[in-house]
Amino acid sequence: MPRMSVSKFLRSIARGSISLLGVFLIACAGTAPASPTPMLPTPAITQSAPTSAVPVTATPTRTVPTRTPIATTSALTLTLWTTEDLAPGATPAGRVLKNQFDAFTAANPNIHFDVVLKKAYGKGGLLDFLLTTSAAVPAQLPDFVTLDIAEMPLAAEAGILQPLDVWLPNDLKNDFFPFAFRAAHYQNQWIALPFAADAQHLVFNKTTIKKAPATWDECIKQKTTLLLPLGGDDAYVLQYLALAPSSDGFLPPPTDANGIAQTLSFFKRARDLNLLPETAINLKSVEEDWPPFAAGQVALAQVSASRYLAEREKMPNAGFAAVPTRDGKTATVASGWAFALITNDPQRQAAATRFMQWLVQGERLAPWLRAAKRLPATRTAMILAVDPPEYALFLRDTLERAAYWSPAAPRDAKIAQAWRNAIAVVWKGNSTPEEAARSIIAAAK
Repeated sequence: MPRMSVSKFLRSIARGSISLLGVFLIACAGTAPASPTPMLPTPAITQSAPTSAVPVTATPTRTVPTRTPIATTSALTLTLWTTEDLAPGATPAGRVLKNQFDAFTAANPNIHFDVVLKKAYGKGGLLDFLLTTSAAVPAQLPDFVTLDIAEMPLAAEAGILQPLDVWLPNDLKNDFFPFAFRAAHYQNQWIALPFAADAQHLVFNKTTIKKAPATWDECIKQKTTLLLPLGGDDAYVLQYLALAPSSDGFLPPPTDANGIAQTLSFFKRARDLNLLPETAINLKSVEEDWPPFAAGQVALAQVSASRYLAEREKMPNAGFAAVPTRDGKTATVASGWAFALITNDPQRQAAATRFMQWLVQGERLAPWLRAAKRLPATRTAMILAVDPPEYALFLRDTLERAAYWSPAAPRDAKIAQAWRNAIAVVWKGNSTPEEAARSIIAAAK
């Protein structure tokens, strides 16, 4: 029997899985080319198409809908609030997404889109606009939005999001990584459809390091410089996940005082041995770790997969591995974006969820993920969206152990501040790791 390459074998499996999933996802969407001929970007965000007599009906699911959408022969214009990075536009990723919007409209000519751009976070950001508009002029809310998965619980608590259970097939849930499945649910209801993700891992210089260290002890034994963003949350969240693995994709509350003290001790010891640079205490996120690594100032660094994907062609000697942890257990901090339904009109819900399902199919979403340097939130799409196969398999295995957290939630914000304070006082020698660990445990109560 002739041998098949690893790449072809994995892609054949992935495509087979996607094909089966597609039976459920495009039953009502019609057919359209996955990657139509590239079109030049247009300045206008609003997309128009001729009125058609194609009715909008509910996508078949395994659950009987509690209300049946009203069929219509008139055009619907759906309003989507999103960010510039996640919208049709002039960037390579934006052009890919524009082509997909156009392909959907070609298959569903009575559904149009008005894409409204918002900031991602903060005052005037997506969540802020949703909350203020809902309170002041709810009639001006969009039909659906994209949101950071960490902000989904806050939007759900405000009663802004509509459940998706009656619109999406249960089979779709089974393919999500645990953290994405957790982020998509609130009080046992399906409130979001994740479509993009990110994760964190180690990068190392393959010209000077033959094998990346898996544990703290190996780091110290190798005497290689390691950069962790100790001024923010990424470093301690990942290390705590290795001590207290998540069972549901959500960061567990800190309860292991001994493990926390050991983590703080490692940060201090590595600094005293000049393995952790002094600058680490001022770095707020993994995004600040890449420049020193690229400049050759450190041999190891905790970075995001999206940054690695964007920069790896410039650094062919950059290898990837799991971030070293106490016991060598793989852990990662995940993040992501998801669609959420806002409108309570059945017709518009049917149209919006039809588009969501259509777009998130792996073979349609993968070209955009590649161009945007992002990861999928599902297992079967990973091999389609990421190259080479060994990196895709590494990420798929890593994301099985991933968890996310919501720094905007009051309790999580309090715990995060306690961690940052504890790292700083131990780093400066103003507190013992044990005392600092107890302050973190107290903040969680």
